Amino acid sequence: MLNGSTLCKTLFTHIPSAVVVLDQQKTITDCNPAFQQLVSAQLAEIVGKPIDQVLLLLQPNSKTMSTAWSTIPTADWCNDQKAKLPNGNVIPIAYQVIAIEEDDTEPVMVLIKDARREQELMELRSEFVSIVSHQLRTPASAVKWYMETLIDNRRGNTLNEWQVDKMHQAYQSNERMISLINDLLNASRLDSGKFQLHLTSFNLGKMVEEVKGELIHFARAHNVDINNHIPADLPQASADLDKVREVILNLTTNAIKYSPAGHREVNVNAVVKGKMIECSVQDQGIGIPEKGQAHLFEKFYRADNAIESQTEGSGLGLYIAREIIRLHGGDIWFTSKENVGTTIYFNIPIYGN
Repeated sequence: MLNGSTLCKTLFTHIPSAVVVLDQQKTITDCNPAFQQLVSAQLAEIVGKPIDQVLLLLQPNSKTMSTAWSTIPTADWCNDQKAKLPNGNVIPIAYQVIAIEEDDTEPVMVLIKDARREQELMELRSEFVSIVSHQLRTPASAVKWYMETLIDNRRGNTLNEWQVDKMHQAYQSNERMISLINDLLNASRLDSGKFQLHLTSFNLGKMVEEVKGELIHFARAHNVDINNHIPADLPQASADLDKVREVILNLTTNAIKYSPAGHREVNVNAVVKGKMIECSVQDQGIGIPEKGQAHLFEKFYRADNAIESQTEGSGLGLYIAREIIRLHGGDIWFTSKENVGTTIYFNIPIYGN
C-alpha cells in the first residue's frame, strides 16, 4: 500500500498538467515531467533558475508582466493567458497558483495547462461557424426580398388580412434569423482575428439620434421612451462608426426589450473622461441577477430572468459589444440591480488624442 509521501510523488509525476514548484524568490525548486516536456528541458537544466528564464508569462499585448508568476494563490484557473517558451515560441496557457494564504515562507506550486490544442479546436469551430453562416446568409436574404415583395404587393395581387398577417410574421422570423447569422459571423471573425476596424471621426450624439430613429417604432411598441442626453459640444469620437453604432444599437435594443410592462425610459448619455468618451445606456428594466453578473459578457450567456422575459436571443450581442470596444482600446462595464434596471458603460477614444 502506498504511503502518503509515495502517493504524492506518484501524483506529482503522472499528473497531466505541467507542475512547477517555486520558492518565494520565484526560483524553480522542482517540476514534473509534463513541465519538462512543455519547456523541452531536463530537470537538472531547470532547477535553480528563475521561472521567467524558463517560461515567461506575458500580457495579452505580449509585454512582460511586472508581477509574473505571482506567489499569491488563485482561487480558480487563470485562462486566456500566453507564455513564451525558451525557443521563443509564444503559446496559449491556463494556470493556477496553489499556495498557503498569507504565508510568505513556504514554496508555491503552479499548475500549467498547454492550451494549444484547445485553441486549434476553437479555430476549427470558428471556421465551421463562419462557413455555415455565409451559406445561410444568401437564402435568408432571398427570402427577405420575396417577403418584402409580397407585403408591399408590388405585383398588384390581392392578399386577405390573414395572409398579410402571416407574411409579416414570416418576415419578422426571417429578420431574427438574419440577425442571428450576422451575430455568428461577427463572433467568428472576432475569434479568428479577422474583425477589422475602419477608424474615422464622428459625432456620437448624431449617431445615437439615428439609432433612436431606427428603434422608435420598436420602443413605442414596448411603451419605452429613448432619451438622447449626449451634449452638443461633445468632442468627436475616433472609432469605427459602423462598429460603435452596432454596440449602441445592441445596448439600446436590449434596454427596450427587457423593460417590463408600463411606461419606461432608456437614457443614453456621454461625458469626457481624460482622453476617452464615456458613453452609458441606462434602462429601467428587469436587471441582472447577482449570480449571473460575472458571466454577462461571456459568449452565448443569457441570464435566467432574460430567458424568462424573452425566449429568443443568441447570447452573443454583449460578447460582440465587449470585443468591439476592446479592439478600440476601451473598456465596457455595468451596474445593475434586479427589478430596478441596468446601466452599461463603455469608452472610446476622442479624435485627435
